[in-house]
Parts: sequence; C-alpha cells; structure tokens
Amino acid sequence: MTLPQRLDSFSGFHWLVRSLGLRPLVGLALGLCPLERTLPGSGVRYRCRSLESFYLSDEIFRRGVYGRALDPDGTRTFCDLGSNAGLFAALLAHRTGRRDLRGLMVDANPAMVEETRWHLEANELHGVVALHGLAGASAEDTTGAFYLLPSSLGSSRFPVHEPGKLPKGAWRRIVVPRIRLERAWREHLGEERCRLLKVDIEGSEEELFRSEGDFLRRVDRIVVEWHKWLVAREGMEAALRAQGFSLDAVLEERETTGVALYRRSA
Repeated sequence: MTLPQRLDSFSGFHWLVRSLGLRPLVGLALGLCPLERTLPGSGVRYRCRSLESFYLSDEIFRRGVYGRALDPDGTRTFCDLGSNAGLFAALLAHRTGRRDLRGLMVDANPAMVEETRWHLEANELHGVVALHGLAGASAEDTTGAFYLLPSSLGSSRFPVHEPGKLPKGAWRRIVVPRIRLERAWREHLGEERCRLLKVDIEGSEEELFRSEGDFLRRVDRIVVEWHKWLVAREGMEAALRAQGFSLDAVLEERETTGVALYRRSA
C-alpha cells in the first residue's frame, strides 16, 4: 500500500484536513503554483492542483491500476467517462508513445473538464475532445442533477457519502446536460471503433450499461471502477453480459470500491 493509499484510508487524516481547513489552502497554493511532472521516456506532462490530484497520480502512474487494461498496439481510440483531471489520457500517451490518440473525455464537474483540457493541450493530444456532461443518466432526460463535493473525488449523481470515511464537506447541487454517447462519438470521431472505454462515474455504472447499447456495440474493452455503496457488481455485470461483455479480470478490489476489466465476448 502506497503512502497516499494509507492516508486516504486513515479517518484521522481526513479529520485533520477538514479541521485545519487544509484542502482550500492547498488548493489555493497549487492553483497559484501547480506541481508539474514529466514522465521519463515519453515526455508526457501532468500537473497536480489539489490534494486529490496527488492520490489520482499515485493510482494511475505509480500503482498502475489500469495497466493491464492498456494495449500499447491497439489503444488508439478511447472514451473516458468521469475523466476528473484528465490523467488517464496522459497515461495512454505515456504507455503507447502516441500523440495521435483519438477519443472523448467526459466529466460532470466543469472545473475538472478544464483540467482535462489542460492535459490534452500540454501533451498535444489534439484528437481528444473534453466534454462537460453527465453520463449514465436516464435516457429520457436532457439534463440531470449532479452533486459536487469540495474534494474533486466522490462527486456524484447520488449525494451519499462513502461509508467508513469522514465526509469531505457538504454537497452542492448543479444541473448538467446529459451526454448521449453514440451521438457525441459520431460527431467527433465518426464511425471509428472505441478500443477502450474507461468508466468511473460514482454509482451510475449500471444505468450507463443498460441505456447506452448503441455506443457499447462499438466498444471492445471496458475498464470500470465500481462503488459498492452505490452499485452492486452483480447488477453491473448482468447489464454488461446483455451487451456482449464478459469479465476478464478484477484489477483491484478494496472494501468499498473495485476496478475490473471486461472484454467483448467472442
């Protein structure tokens, strides 16, 4: 377990951060002077502008949670739902050595969409489009409620705090346009297949897999983080089986979350 993991699992750390008001102070400092890193070998750049971005960079670059889901030879097109700060695109560029990646990155938090766009521009990923929108909402809705936390992690359609952890502040409700994935994909990428779909949308996974069949038919692999207090893996997998996917591997599983890889069945 890495240091960021240990700190995140320690309730006393979250109490200290909240009691001392460290999150806004660190956010202010990093907003004025972001911590930037360059990945060796590829020259890919990323930056940290919040406490949460340190945890994300540890998960993505150091712990390599998504490593097994990546195919250096075949992952040119991708879709990232719940893109947060956009580090997944940086990971793909680093691991594949490609700057001609094409894809969509979607987040319901407008601040995270701007962070994603910074990472795309910094790494000259001009074929990847960052969109502000809500994935996994009801197919009949044109907009939906989304609940932001002071932390960029944990914001969700469902204002339910992760069990066993100190709440990271009060929810703030915003209204976000619903993204229809097949329409958005065709608009920006035409008829290309989506080689890899990454999903981290805080409880909307099952509804996404049940409502986006048109888009899922063009997807080859799915890596998904599920949140056990909001969605059961059994229901999520039943929806994926109905769309022609089967479990390849559970990449990581903890008390309240897990990451799994699914492939289109032969």
